[in-house]
Parts: sequence; C-alpha cells; structure tokens
Amino acid sequence: MKKRYLYALLFGIPGFFVSVIISFIVFGAAAGISWIYLFGDDPWPAAIEKVLPILFVITFLIAWITSVIFGFAAGKKLEKNPDLNKKHILVSIGVTIAPILLMILHQFSVGNIGPKPDSILCSDYCAQKGYAGSGMPPRDSGDRSCSCFDNSGREVLKVPIDSIDTGKQ
Repeated sequence: MKKRYLYALLFGIPGFFVSVIISFIVFGAAAGISWIYLFGDDPWPAAIEKVLPILFVITFLIAWITSVIFGFAAGKKLEKNPDLNKKHILVSIGVTIAPILLMILHQFSVGNIGPKPDSILCSDYCAQKGYAGSGMPPRDSGDRSCSCFDNSGREVLKVPIDSIDTGKQ
C-alpha cells in the first residue's frame, strides 16, 4: 500500500471523531447565536430546522475531508522514504482514542453514563410518589436530603438521599 493511502487513513480515522466534535461545536454556536441574537424565545422559522442540521453535516464533511486530504499530502511527501514511522501510527491511535474518551467522560459528567446524580434520584423519587416537584438543599450544606413538594409548592415529604438510593425509605 502506498504511503499516501496509508496516511490518508491514519489522518482520516481520528479526523472522523474530531470532525464530529467540531460539528457539534459549530452547531451549538449557530443555535446559540440564533437564539440569543436572532430569534430568542419567539417561534423560530421552519427553515432553521433544516438549515442547522445541514450546517452540521457540511461542517462534518469539510473537516473530515480536510483531514483526509492532509493525510494524503503528508503520505505523498513521505513516499520517498521506504520505512514506516511507527510514531505516526501511535499518534494516530492516540488521536483516535482521545476524542472518544472525551465524549465518554462528558456523558459520564452529565449523568448519562454511570450513577445518577442526587438531584435526578430526588426528582425521580418524588415524581414516582406523585408529587408535583422536588428540591434539594445546597450541595455545600452537607445535608443530603430530598424534599417533595405539592401543587402549591409546600414541602410535604423530606427523605434522606441514601434511603432513596438503596430503596429503604
């Protein structure tokens, strides 16, 4: 296999994951700017619902194709040297794994992976018991309790989070 194709692959695989992250950043920025400066809380035009996903896809394709082109060009320059640089392969593996780990760590930090945060446990518990709302004291207070509220906002029930976690109540 020619180095130009190998390097296009070495740049393209991590470029895929980096392109996904770049696309989410651009998508989020475009949606945020649209919300803050253009449309606010008013109903958005229907065209925006088509433009934002198209922007995501175009950004992804541009970033990914650019990484493949850079890899192709780098491989073409290195074709004169018959040896394969193992550091380049290790860097490619590292740059492939890093964005995947960042995505997993992000999902862990927001509670989509791993144990549920106390606030979610409290909310789920109160909703399951039929209460209108839930609340918790400030984190730095040291009080790990969950309060359930009725329709008028009065505290009706207060339980320790640990009893919700283990199902003891």
